[in-house]
Amino acid sequence: MILTITPNPSLDLLFRAERLVWDDANRIPLPRRRPGGQGINVVRAARALEPNAPARAIALLSGAVGRELSETLAAEGTPLRVVPLDGESRVFVGVRETETGRSLLLNPRGPAAGEAEAAALLDAVEEELAVAGSAGRAGWVACCGSLPPGLPTDLFARIGVLARGRGHRFVADCDGAALRLAVAAGCDLLVPNIHEAGRLLGREIGATGAVDAARSLLELGPEVVVVTLGAEGAVAVSGEGAWTATPDLPAELRQEADGGSAVGAGDTLLAALLLALEAPGGSIRSALCDGVAAGTATLLGRGSTLLTAADYARVRPHVRVTPA
Repeated sequence: MILTITPNPSLDLLFRAERLVWDDANRIPLPRRRPGGQGINVVRAARALEPNAPARAIALLSGAVGRELSETLAAEGTPLRVVPLDGESRVFVGVRETETGRSLLLNPRGPAAGEAEAAALLDAVEEELAVAGSAGRAGWVACCGSLPPGLPTDLFARIGVLARGRGHRFVADCDGAALRLAVAAGCDLLVPNIHEAGRLLGREIGATGAVDAARSLLELGPEVVVVTLGAEGAVAVSGEGAWTATPDLPAELRQEADGGSAVGAGDTLLAALLLALEAPGGSIRSALCDGVAAGTATLLGRGSTLLTAADYARVRPHVRVTPA
């Protein structure tokens, strides 16, 4: 089982422009339009890789944008439990500048929430865990993304304590104070990117220091730490050892990926990682390879699609995993 909590989902509008011009009109093609929010992305990716995967999302949704997200996810068969919220769910805008490879990301803070919504989220999590428990399904609970204004900073930590108390494993995929509190309360897995890892450790980290950073994070209590490195792949550290995974795509795949958006790649990596860690006898090394393959394959997505099993299968043979 994979249960994700997304307090701040979004509708993602992903544009491409040859070059962005400031203080003038940028006339560009219509964007890709797809559901977003990290936990929703994790569930979509998990079910793309394994259509029958017991993965389900809980999300705060509000307004017309929230209705569009709910209807889109229902139409594609993504299991979703909605916790209602006043206001309007946010719209995320990403623009990839193809001339330079840079991306402009506009990420609104989201609608205001409060203790009532926090309590409703906790109630929803408790009910979902009770259902899983009655079916004998232990698994992963993942708190994903940012907290909208007004939600308590310790919400993810509280959910983690609840989940682990019911026999589930917990991962907090977030940043800042919410991540620090969740780690202090207890996480089984950490998956920060290189910048989030640096903020958690209070020091700047470069790609060459990622393995050492992961080892430092392992001392905070999780069983596994994966630090993601964007296009350079990821590193994983556990009691079993340390590994680096790097995509080494052939020219034709690399050309396809260069035209894609990396938005959501960290979420698809987490989805593949959780599926692999759920599988009997799965190794950290193999799970890391799966994760980097899924994250890289996200760059091949088009339209409203986040990830396809076919693209994942094309990429995975080209991910190199080496001991670190």
